[in-house]
Amino acid sequence: MTLIRIAEIIHERLGWCPDARILKTSQAGISAPLPGNPTIMPDGGSSGLGRIRRGKDFAAESIKILVRNRRLLWFSFLILLTFIFTIVTDLSIRFISGTNAFPGTSIVNSPAILFAGGSLQWLALTFTAAFMENFVFFYLSAGLILCVSQIPPGNSMTIREGLSRAWYHKRPIAGWTIIGALLWISVGYYACGFYLITVFALPAMVLGNKDLIAAIRESVSIFQRMWVETYVSFGIILLITIGLILVTLIPIGQVASIHYMGILAGMIRLVMSVLMAIGLVIMGIATTILYRYEKAGVPLHSYP
Repeated sequence: MTLIRIAEIIHERLGWCPDARILKTSQAGISAPLPGNPTIMPDGGSSGLGRIRRGKDFAAESIKILVRNRRLLWFSFLILLTFIFTIVTDLSIRFISGTNAFPGTSIVNSPAILFAGGSLQWLALTFTAAFMENFVFFYLSAGLILCVSQIPPGNSMTIREGLSRAWYHKRPIAGWTIIGALLWISVGYYACGFYLITVFALPAMVLGNKDLIAAIRESVSIFQRMWVETYVSFGIILLITIGLILVTLIPIGQVASIHYMGILAGMIRLVMSVLMAIGLVIMGIATTILYRYEKAGVPLHSYP
C-alpha cells in the first residue's frame, strides 16, 4: 500500500477529504446528526437538477393518481360548480355597481342604482362573495387532501367521508379564507403570492391538526425547503392544462361560425372551466404528496 493511499484513507476517516462526506464533531465519540429529512439534501446533495427532476416526478405521480382513482374527478365537478357560482356573483356585483363584468368587456347602460363601485356596500358584498367562493373551494380542497392521504395505506375514503372529516376543520379554514379574501379585495391578483407560500397550510390543518397560525408557519417553513419542487410540479401541471385548453379550443374555433359568436364564447368558457377544475384537482393531489413526502417521508411512488 502506497503512502498516498494511506493518506487518502486517513483523510476519509477524519472526514475532511474533499471527496468524502463531511462529518463535523465537537468531542470524541459525539458525531454530528444526520440530515433529518431527505428532501433537504435531495439525491445526496442540494443539486438544483435533482430537485427539478423530483418536481417533475411529483407532477407525473399526481396525474397518475388521478387516472388510477377517477372517483376524485367528482371534486373537479364540484369545483366547476364553484366556478359557475363565482362567475354569476361576479357578473351580478359588477353589473349593479356600474363596473365592467370582466377586463376588456363593457356593460352598456349599466344602471348602478343600488351602489357604486368602491362604496362601503360594495366592499361588504364583495367580501361576502369572495369569502363564500373561497371557503367552498378550500373546503372541497380539504376533502380532496383527506381522500388522497388515505390512498397509500390502502384505505378507501368516499367523497362524502372526506368532506365530512374536512368539516371538522372549518374554523381554521374559515380563518385562512378571511385573510385571503381581504388580500384579494385589497391587492387583487397579487394575493396569489400569499396562497403560494401558504399552499401547505391546508394539509397542515386537516392532516396535522394545526390551528391557523401554526399551519401558516408550517407552510412557510415547508415552502422554504420545497419551493423548487413546488414551482416545478405546479408549473408542469399548469402548462399541461393550458396546452389541453389550446388543443381543445382550436377545433372549436375552426368549426364555429360568425353568427354563433355568443355560443362560441360560452363553449370556450365552459371548456376552460372544466379543464382548469381538473388541473386544480391535480394540483391538490400534488400538494398532498409534497406535504406527506416532506413531513412523514411517505415515498413518492407508494400511491397505488
